[in-house]
Amino acid sequence: MGVFGGIFIRNRKKFMLLFMIFAVCLSGGCGQAQRHEESETERDFGSGEEIEAAKGNLQAYFLTIHSGEELALMREWYDWDSVQSITVYFSKDLREWREEDLQALTKHHGSVAVESDAGTFPARALTYLTGATEVYLFANSDVSDVTGTLPEGAGFPKQIKAVTLYGYREGKYEALLRLLQDSGVETITVKPDTKAEETQRFWLDDAAGIDTLKELVLEDISIQVRGETAIDGSGLERIEGLIDKDTDLCFVENLTHLEEITSRILDVRELSPLLQREGLALYLEFYKKTAGFEEEDYGAGNYTVCDDFNKMVSLSGMGQENRYLGIYQRRKDKDCVAECFIIDRFSEASDQEEGMNLTDTEAWIRVADGETVYELRPEEGYGFCAGIRNRMTFEDINFDGVKDIVLEAGSYGTQMLTYKYGWIWEQASGRYAFSPTFAGIGDPAIDVKHQLVRSSWRNWAASHSWAIYRYVDGQFVMQGRLTEEVLFTEDIPPELEVPEGAEVWRWQEEIMEDGEVAEVINSYAVEVEGEETIYPERYESYYEEDSYWGEGG
Repeated sequence: MGVFGGIFIRNRKKFMLLFMIFAVCLSGGCGQAQRHEESETERDFGSGEEIEAAKGNLQAYFLTIHSGEELALMREWYDWDSVQSITVYFSKDLREWREEDLQALTKHHGSVAVESDAGTFPARALTYLTGATEVYLFANSDVSDVTGTLPEGAGFPKQIKAVTLYGYREGKYEALLRLLQDSGVETITVKPDTKAEETQRFWLDDAAGIDTLKELVLEDISIQVRGETAIDGSGLERIEGLIDKDTDLCFVENLTHLEEITSRILDVRELSPLLQREGLALYLEFYKKTAGFEEEDYGAGNYTVCDDFNKMVSLSGMGQENRYLGIYQRRKDKDCVAECFIIDRFSEASDQEEGMNLTDTEAWIRVADGETVYELRPEEGYGFCAGIRNRMTFEDINFDGVKDIVLEAGSYGTQMLTYKYGWIWEQASGRYAFSPTFAGIGDPAIDVKHQLVRSSWRNWAASHSWAIYRYVDGQFVMQGRLTEEVLFTEDIPPELEVPEGAEVWRWQEEIMEDGEVAEVINSYAVEVEGEETIYPERYESYYEEDSYWGEGG
C-alpha cells in the first residue's frame, strides 16, 4: 500500500448520488416504482440509468450487517473487493440468516467484528468466516461467549491469525478459547470491560493449549497462572500484561519459547525471575498511581519502587530526591546487551497545588559488550518526552549489516510527530555513536527492501508530505519530498485556466541533490462539480505498492 491509504469522494454531487442509492436500497425500492416524468431527485442526482450503473460499483471500507437479507443487498450494490472490514450481528439461533447468506460471508477477505443483541451467538457462525484475516468480538452488546459446539468436521477457520476479545471479565470467553485449541491463531488481544471496578485477571492456562499462539496481549489485565504444568509446552513468544502481587512469575520459567515480556508493575515485589532469564527481552513500566483524571499525585507512596530490582540492575538513588525508575528495558543482540533506563524526576508542588510536579525525564542506555560497559545518551539539545511507550530496539538503520540501537523519543508539535534517536555501530571505535541527522527525521520508517528511511507528516488539513532519506557518508540525507495539497486561489497557476468555483489539487515532487532541491515536478488535478476529475499521469505512481513513494511493499 502506498502513501495514499484511502479513496474519498471530493465531488459533492457524486457523494449525494451514492447517498441516495444507499437510502433507496435500505427502503427496498430499487427500480420498482414506475416514473412518468423526471423527478426533482433525478434532476439533482442522476438518472435511473446512472443509479443502475452504480450497482456493484459502490466503494466502502467498512459495513455493518444485521441480517442475511442486508448482506445480500449490500453485495448487490457494493464492490465487495473494496470492503476491508465488516461488523456482523448474529442472534443465538441465527434465525435472521439463511444458509445461502451465511455462505456469502465466506467471500469477505478482511477483518470481521462480531456482535450479538442476545449476548451470545452459536459457535457454528464462526465457521463461515473462511475468508477473514482478523476477528473482533465486541462488547457493545455484552457478548458473553459463544454457545454450542462446532459442526462435525468443521473447525475454527485456519486462515484467521488474529483474534481480539472486547469487554473481558474473568471467566468470560472460556468456550471460545476452547474452540481456538485447533485453530491457526497466532495473536490474541484481550481488552477489559470498562465497567469493571477491579483489575481483571487472565489465566494463561486457558490459552496455553492453542499450539499456534505466539503473542498474547492483555491490555490492563493481570497475568495469572493456575498450575505451572498447564502451560508447559506452550509456544508463546511474547506476552503483554500487568504484574501484580498475585502474579506467579513461574510462567517465565515454564514458557521455554518466551522471548519478550511487556508489563506494568503494579506492586512492590520480587522481580528477579525476569532478570535471571538470560536473553529475555524486557519492557517494564513501573506504575504511577493517580489521584484523579487530570491531576496526578506522585510520590514515594504512589510510585512502584522495587528496591531489590534497582539493586539488581545497579541503579542507585531511586526514590531519593524524588527520582523514580519509570521504564526499564533490556534487549540483546548477539553478545551485546543494552539496558534502557527512563527516570522521572519530580519537585514539590507549590502552595496552590497538591502533590508533586514532573520536573524532567532522563533517559540513557547502558551497553555491555563483553567486558566493555559504557553509556549512551542523546547529545546536548535533544530532549526526551515520556508518555508514549518509548521502545528501544536493535535494528539496522544504515543498512551496513550490523544492527544499531533505536529509542523512541516522544511525540512533538501540533501534529504529534514521533521522533526516534539512533546510535549507529561504528566499526572503527567498536561502539555505538549518536546520529543527529536520524534524530531529525519525523515518523521515521525503515525500508529494508530499498535501504532507505521514509518520513511522512501532515502540514494542515488538506496538505500532507512524504520524504525519503538515504544514509550517505555518515549522515541521513533527504533524497526527495512529495507534497499533496489543495491550492488557495492565489496559488493556482494562471495557465491552468480553472473554471470559477473549481478546486485544484497539486502534487509537488522535489528531487534533491547534495541536500538541495535540484528539480521540481508539479502535477495538477482540477475538480469541477458535476464533472469527472482527470488525475495526472504521474498520480498512479505515487501510491503503487512498490513505487518510489510507496511503502516498499
